Amino acid sequence: MTDILVASPHMNKNSTDLWRYSVVVTAQHTDRTLGFIMNQPVLNIDHKQITTIYGLKHTLPRCTVYCGGPLHTEKVTIIHSPDWQNEGTQQFTRDACITFNDDIVTAIVQGRGPHEWKIMLGYSEWADGQLDAECMRAGGWLTQSWDSLVWSQYKRKEKMWRRIMEKQSVIQSHQFLDRVWPE
Repeated sequence: MTDILVASPHMNKNSTDLWRYSVVVTAQHTDRTLGFIMNQPVLNIDHKQITTIYGLKHTLPRCTVYCGGPLHTEKVTIIHSPDWQNEGTQQFTRDACITFNDDIVTAIVQGRGPHEWKIMLGYSEWADGQLDAECMRAGGWLTQSWDSLVWSQYKRKEKMWRRIMEKQSVIQSHQFLDRVWPE
């Protein structure tokens, strides 16, 4: 399984689709794949509301809240770089962890938290074999390995998608040319 799903250009045709221009960090978990959409801002809930709703000791710094996916959008998770962990942290991928407790909020507020982090409402989930089928289907998901661009904070969802697609195109072009004209 790869670490990132990127919506194919075919998936971007419907302007009201949640998956349009999506960049999803994924991880295999027993008999299913879990994921977080890293570039889908939530427009009607902000960092102050998250603090109030969950009764946190500290107000989260001003930041964008993201829709991690269509499931359990009432649940909040902080997905973050693995440079900060505590007993409530779960390794999600080699390059990302998930945590949600007062300790991580306090660490973030005090400037000693993870270097990279995003607040997620909800998550995405695929049953065993479902995601493989979606990736094999023409116009389905594109897959690639980890890219630190997922931590970027773009105002427009399609900007992250476009940057990752451009970067991947350059890499594939170089790989092709290296095979055609080896040094």
